[in-house]
Amino acid sequence: MENISMNNYYNIMKFLALTTILFVLFFSILFYFQDIFIVLIAGAVLILIAEKTIQLFNRFMDRFPNFNRKAVGLVLLAGAGLIFLLFVSSQVQALGVLIGDFSNIQQDYASGASALFSEHESELSMLADSGIIKPQDLQKIGNTIFSGITDLVSKVSYYLFTGLLIIPLMFGVYFKHHNKIGNYIQAYAPPEYAEGITRALKYMGCELEDFFSAKMLESAVVGLICCIGFYLGGLEGWFYLGTLAGFLNIIPYLGPLLGAIPPVIVGYIDSPMTALFAVITVIVAQLIDNLYLIPFMISEKVDINPLLSVVLTLAASKLLGPLGMVLAIPIYIIYKIIIKESYRELINIYSKD
Repeated sequence: MENISMNNYYNIMKFLALTTILFVLFFSILFYFQDIFIVLIAGAVLILIAEKTIQLFNRFMDRFPNFNRKAVGLVLLAGAGLIFLLFVSSQVQALGVLIGDFSNIQQDYASGASALFSEHESELSMLADSGIIKPQDLQKIGNTIFSGITDLVSKVSYYLFTGLLIIPLMFGVYFKHHNKIGNYIQAYAPPEYAEGITRALKYMGCELEDFFSAKMLESAVVGLICCIGFYLGGLEGWFYLGTLAGFLNIIPYLGPLLGAIPPVIVGYIDSPMTALFAVITVIVAQLIDNLYLIPFMISEKVDINPLLSVVLTLAASKLLGPLGMVLAIPIYIIYKIIIKESYRELINIYSKD
């Protein structure tokens, strides 16, 4: 630091400020095209899962050197796919029966809300007469719920179609070229920056992998708890509802609430007691998540001050919505490493000059 003139230090700060502006513009563009951005994130997460699975498979097969790895892998993949399809088909059939029964009820009423609460019409009439709840409010709630479900189905269809086009290409590019990134940097980057760029990419990869691995494990545990609770509670489609609850748990603060709405609705269609079991299951899953998973697992993986984490998440949710809440910490990790490594490299370069 003592060997750098004030003019050079000013140039360093100017470079870092320009880097920050470009970084903000880059992610602003990505968030503007957030539908495609979500598909890219999903593809990256699937690549991470695939790479972890391949690593575990190779470690397992190292114990059996005489076996053909490709043949064993194809057999396991085909078996897992068959079991998954059979299981999913049974879940679809169960949900179809439930939705069909619900549709038959819905035909006799003007709105989805009336159908949903038709079995308790007398209680609702008493609430309406007492002024606690207004019929038009119930109508609005029902219409909001069912329009939200329609929008969700439309969004999921778009993501599936786009994912089928983009994600296979991402897999092909990654597994074909990810080992050559270092060679590309050495070939095309300026020699004085090559080492710093390689080190920064390595740090980013490690920290992002740790973060997403921890979040996926957290999501899997919450989803498993919900699946078990929904199954014991007798919810139709318990696998889908539990998986959805685990997936939405990735969204901080808002995700658990969004994940609780579908099982409660499906449970209430069956009976109020089933809906109560769904609520209890979600509460238990969130207690385990907040009292054990986040403090002892996520905090160990991500080196960030808890207060800063909360502030970043809330600010990102205000600016960018739910997607910002999910990506606030990963974006902070990337930005921190870029600025830190850029500063280190610039200091070394100007010190030599």
